[in-house]
Amino acid sequence: MRKKKLRDPLVWGGIIFMVALVLFAIFGPFLPAGVKEPVYDPVGLPHLPYGSAHAALGTDEIGRSFLQRIAYGARVSLLIGITVQLINLTFGVFMGVVSSFAPKWIAGFVMRLTDGMFAFPDILLAILIIGILGPGWFPVIVALSITGWPSIARLTKTQLATIKEREFVVAARAVGAPTPYLVFKHLLPQMSGILLAVTMIDLAGTILAESTLSFLGIGVQMPMPSWGGLINNARFQMNSYPTEIIAPCVVLSLTVFALNFIGDGLRAYFDPKSSNV
Repeated sequence: MRKKKLRDPLVWGGIIFMVALVLFAIFGPFLPAGVKEPVYDPVGLPHLPYGSAHAALGTDEIGRSFLQRIAYGARVSLLIGITVQLINLTFGVFMGVVSSFAPKWIAGFVMRLTDGMFAFPDILLAILIIGILGPGWFPVIVALSITGWPSIARLTKTQLATIKEREFVVAARAVGAPTPYLVFKHLLPQMSGILLAVTMIDLAGTILAESTLSFLGIGVQMPMPSWGGLINNARFQMNSYPTEIIAPCVVLSLTVFALNFIGDGLRAYFDPKSSNV
């Protein structure tokens, strides 16, 4: 069987953009010289336009570089997004495995809990949780983790229902392989591709949700920069300085597009029924 290749230019464009974004998040805050604390210290006059000295994307209302603050916002969004997705993936896969192999009364309870979580709109439930815990980056991680795992659990259960009846699993079970061995040796490796693809798409949704919460003022709090917070801050001065809202909106949009392109490409790559990737 011929091995498939990733040929879609959108997928490679998304991969290149995300690599560049990670590098920008690591090194971007240090691009303008002569500033020890780029998040807090002014680097120039307020509301400098694009292309100004030491402020390629201009400055905000107190003279802080937009380039640096967008780079710090990338750190915040990527760290929160990756942390939330690792928690969702771990807990979601665990719950999916439990619902597939546990005794019927435990599996039934897990699936009813999962179905019950789907009854609440994710963003509204996240707002409720943050309303209880208070704003900040840690409550955002907790809220998005609580609302994100059910989709992974349902996907895991659906995939396991088809894979665990295949010949190699039946043969392993026939020779006495225990359930943990089956799960970690045979089942999860078979699901790793689709889980990776879904994680990329969910990461885009997590970053967008974090930006939404920060935009509403209940997520990451200033002076810690967040793309949503930068957009919200620029919104109040949009009539006087409309260009200040462009950069964070563009970077956030491109990040969401890139992750979705990568996720769709990986899903097609790992789908045995797909021939064009």
